Amino acid sequence: MYIEPMLLADCKDPFESDEHIAELKIDGIRNIISNENQVRVYTRHRNDITYRFPEVVAAAAAAIDQGTKLDGELAVCDIDTGKPNFAAMMSRFSSNPTGKMTPGLTFVAFDILAYKGKDTRMLPLMQRKALLEEAIQENEIIKRIRYTEHNFIPLFELCKQQQLEGMVIKRKDSRYRAGQRPKDWQRVVVFQRDEVVVTGFSKKDSTWSIGMQKNEKITNVGLLKYGLTDSIRKQIYPLLRKTVIKETKDFAYVEPLIHLGVRFRHWTRDGKMRLPVLERVIS
Repeated sequence: MYIEPMLLADCKDPFESDEHIAELKIDGIRNIISNENQVRVYTRHRNDITYRFPEVVAAAAAAIDQGTKLDGELAVCDIDTGKPNFAAMMSRFSSNPTGKMTPGLTFVAFDILAYKGKDTRMLPLMQRKALLEEAIQENEIIKRIRYTEHNFIPLFELCKQQQLEGMVIKRKDSRYRAGQRPKDWQRVVVFQRDEVVVTGFSKKDSTWSIGMQKNEKITNVGLLKYGLTDSIRKQIYPLLRKTVIKETKDFAYVEPLIHLGVRFRHWTRDGKMRLPVLERVIS
């Protein structure tokens, strides 16, 4: 039976607490791995992707007993640095299975939802962590997350220095609330910030294209969807309409006059901002 994953609440800044633990946030694809009659791999959106990852299926069959369900992150980690590479993970996810092992492909389990056929979700987190330790025989692909009970703020500073995605702070007594987003689990994300200009807008939805000046020309750096409140759209849209220079069926391109401050996760390999969010209108 598929179980919806517990979701993460947002937290602006890290904090210290004796009632919590902290883990690194792995930059990959959230998965539930279930070993009932056979190993199945599901995304957080209920998609069965077992056929895409035969090496993960084989590794999970060797690492966990039947009746075990794990919540974790599937990632491709750099062989030299160990850092998760989201672009590499998405490339592997979208490719057809070849039977060849993807270097660095790892499933990092951070919770256990069932063990030996018994539902464990109502147990406190630290009891589940103890079961997770017992339930997994780690191998090249299947790993357990490590956590700390102290020094959350220094850990977040290290995430910033190493350009990692961030961290998750979890209550020690938290139960696993499938499909919910309680404050028991809070993510603290490392963001980068920069100034961009609006270069166009979608005619189909609330999406703007954004660019930055590089080498005396405006280079596209992605699409902005998040942070565009109704009040901001009402304020800016008339200005964009007045400066349209070219249109297609679905998109209008404008003069780069509107400057915005955005935050984003990191730069992708093709020079785009990953998940930009509008923070302020500059001009």
